[in-house]
Amino acid sequence: MPIPPKLKILLVREAHLKFGRDAIAPLLGEKEAEYQALEKARPGLFASKEKKLAHEQQLAEAMETLRLLRNGIAQLDRVEPHLKRMVEEEAESHLRATSPAYLTALAARQHREDWIKCLERFGEKVYGLKQALGNVRNMACSGYQREAQSYSQATVQAFMLAISAGKKVEEEVKFANRISDVQEKTLLESGFKTVALPKLKEIAFSQWVALISNMPLAEAQQQFDQIIGEARKLYEEGLPQMREQAEAAHHSQGEVIMGFARQRLEEMRLAIVPEINLEETEESVASSERMLNEMSRASVLGRLPTI
Repeated sequence: MPIPPKLKILLVREAHLKFGRDAIAPLLGEKEAEYQALEKARPGLFASKEKKLAHEQQLAEAMETLRLLRNGIAQLDRVEPHLKRMVEEEAESHLRATSPAYLTALAARQHREDWIKCLERFGEKVYGLKQALGNVRNMACSGYQREAQSYSQATVQAFMLAISAGKKVEEEVKFANRISDVQEKTLLESGFKTVALPKLKEIAFSQWVALISNMPLAEAQQQFDQIIGEARKLYEEGLPQMREQAEAAHHSQGEVIMGFARQRLEEMRLAIVPEINLEETEESVASSERMLNEMSRASVLGRLPTI
């Protein structure tokens, strides 16, 4: 796939910066060591004037070389971060425009927002179920007719409310899990093997409450303890765990998708290497700094964004 002209120019500029640093950095280290050695080799107090002058000349020349090299590194330090950001932004735009799989993966990652809303609604519905279960258990104790082994009409209505509350929890679970399924399917079809959003535990609360409503009180009480315990566990432990897992999945997806983008960018960087003329490196670095200075003067703040 051809590289857009604007991105290609930026990649060439970036490559010159890299080659410039590769050339200067080791040389700077070498010259610093030489300068330190010269410092230690200063002529003694009784050395001849000529020897002292020659040594001072060597030190001055070494210092000037160091100054030039350090200025070169400082120039690279000023330019590289901003140019790198420009390259990455332009490459990102290029991928969005030319890679349907990449764009689809980015869109799939946004399912997290809908899933989080489901989790919030799920928490509200679980809390409502806990309240309904506690209410029906209390009413069952006070309104139970032992001889007939039946519950009062008010208790039956409370059971119906608890069944309805259970169904609302189940609906949220199913919807959230469908979002997770869709995200996983979309990512896989786009070629991104990563962790999808977690799935909520499916518990048939409504059927469970319906079964309890047909049990004798003693047996029902045991079941109430279990079902309320499950609801409490979901609310107090399950919700925080789901949030943590969702964040971990979101982070993992981001790493995989960004890894894809970084790989494409590296491929483009390699593709332009044969076009780099090392004799143009010094001028290219200077030109890049001038370009960034012009951009900073043209910006609202009069400076480039901080990296």
